[in-house]
Amino acid sequence: MAASGVLEMLARADLDALLEELRTQYRAGALERLSGRDPEWRLALDRAEEEVGGLYDALRAADATFARWRAAVAELRRLWGRLDGMAGESLDQVA
Repeated sequence: MAASGVLEMLARADLDALLEELRTQYRAGALERLSGRDPEWRLALDRAEEEVGGLYDALRAADATFARWRAAVAELRRLWGRLDGMAGESLDQVA
């Protein structure tokens, strides 16, 4: 399993807090009773859960992009670092 990125860890913390809150407040059968009384609520709940899932995937993708960014900047730094060994030469001579 790949390491979690910063955004994924923050999102996971939000979800964990929500799940803990639900765990302490949920009463058996409440979901079914409210869904039966208010089908629109259940549809809204399903839509919200779907949106959270999609956004979680987007945050994971953003973490991957950020990791690629950091690797690209490190490579750029490494390449520019070669100038340290060129003391006394002009950039025209290096190029």
